Parts: sequence; structure tokens; C-alpha cells
Amino acid sequence: MGVFRLVLVAALLWPLSLGADVQDPFPRHIAATAGAVTVGVVEFATLPIVDGHPALMMKMVDEPGAGRLFVNDLGGILYGVSYDGGTVTPYLDLKDPRWGLDPLPTTTRERGFQSFAFHPQFAELGTPGSGRFYTFGELAKGSSRADFVAYERRRFDTVLLEWRLHDPKAAFYDGGPPREIMRIGQPSELHNGGQIAFNPGAVSGDADFGLLYLAVGDGGLGASFLRLPQDLGQVFGKILRIDPLGTNSASGRYGTPANNPFLPPSPARA
Repeated sequence: MGVFRLVLVAALLWPLSLGADVQDPFPRHIAATAGAVTVGVVEFATLPIVDGHPALMMKMVDEPGAGRLFVNDLGGILYGVSYDGGTVTPYLDLKDPRWGLDPLPTTTRERGFQSFAFHPQFAELGTPGSGRFYTFGELAKGSSRADFVAYERRRFDTVLLEWRLHDPKAAFYDGGPPREIMRIGQPSELHNGGQIAFNPGAVSGDADFGLLYLAVGDGGLGASFLRLPQDLGQVFGKILRIDPLGTNSASGRYGTPANNPFLPPSPARA
């Protein structure tokens, strides 16, 4: 049928020794039919075909405050999925003309709605992060100015956006147009955006709480010709960490953490 089916996979692996000495976890020969590794696959949910293209699922996140799972399709839609997998509902469509965005088509290369992340205070009304979540993906460059460009080679942009709901428990996104936080001009159609996430182990009061990590690709040409990953003055081929609610960056649209190990006089971008 061409649909994308979300499945749950569980693997049971033979435990390895945690002792100081390295030990062979399989001291005796194991027959190929012995079942040392058992994998169970259960169909959980189905994401719909959109404009003739099967969904390309990139990431699944549990948001307890909203009481559901969320899954993004590279084609530009964020879905809400019930915990039993029986209900799949479009939550946000980046292609909706109300937002004034220009997402790139995903029929070629690796471009599209790459990743998303909910602020850890998403469901806590009255907090700075209440109702806020973030998307990361490729848009046409248009007339917007990029925050970062590799040697003036700019074909399109990977953009970090902040969305804010009025009610974190709403069935659909009920907020207004997004706020642009960061725009990265891409030198080629390969190795662009990546995953974004908040530290799941950080709690309120920790230095890392509320800081957003972004994986930025090397731009395709960056690795072989431009050597962008080796250049601390470039954001390409790096993992960035920012405060999406801060304002002390060069653009003023996000914050640079005070404990960033690459603050000036380092040549790294901050």
C-alpha cells in the first residue's frame, strides 16, 4: 500500500561481563538455531500517505504532558499518536500557508523536516518553556539572511524554529507563526540538518537544564572539499548547544551557555 508502519522492536541480548577482565560471553559454541538473540516486531501505528509519498518517519518522542507520542514525517508533518497506536492525528503541518514557510520537497536527497524537541517545561503552565517546542529542517533561502554560511556557498537553509501553544494539551497546534531562532545556509544538498534534543537527564536547577543540542551536518561538500568539520569557526559538522530562550548570541535570538568550553578567546563560533 505504500504506507509507513510504525513498529515496536524489542531485543534480548546475552549479558556481557562487567568485570575488570574481558571475558568471552559465549564460551561455548552456540548453534545457529539456539536463539541467542530474540527479536519481536509488533505493528503499532500507521502514518498516512501525503501527496502520493509514503511517510518517512524521523523521530518519535513521548510527551507525557500532552498524553501522547509524537512522530515527524520528513515531508513536513508532525503527528500525534495515542499510546495504544490506534489514533494518528496531524498535529502541525510546516507546509500550511499560515506559517509563511517554504519547506523544500523531500523527493530527492536528504532534505525536509529533520527533527523536533519539546522544551522540558512544555507542560508546566507559567514557566518560561510552557507550550514551547522546536523544529529543525530545510527551507528555501528566499530573502532571509543566514546566520551561518560556508564560504558564501548557499543553496538553501536549515532552520531552527520555535513554536508556542496556548494549551499544551490541545489536540492540534493552537499557536501562531513560529519564531526563527537560527538559519544555516547549506553549501550542498547532502548532510544538512540532524537531530535536536534537550538533555533528558537534566532537572530544574542543573546547568544543562533547558539547553538545546543540535546536530549539524558537514554540508556534504564540507567534509571532502571545504573541511568544515575541522574549522572551529564554522558550525558545520558540529554538535551545537544553545539556550533557545536566551538572547546573548550575536543575533540575539538565542543564548550561548556561560559554561560553553568554546567561548572567546576560542576561535569557535558562539
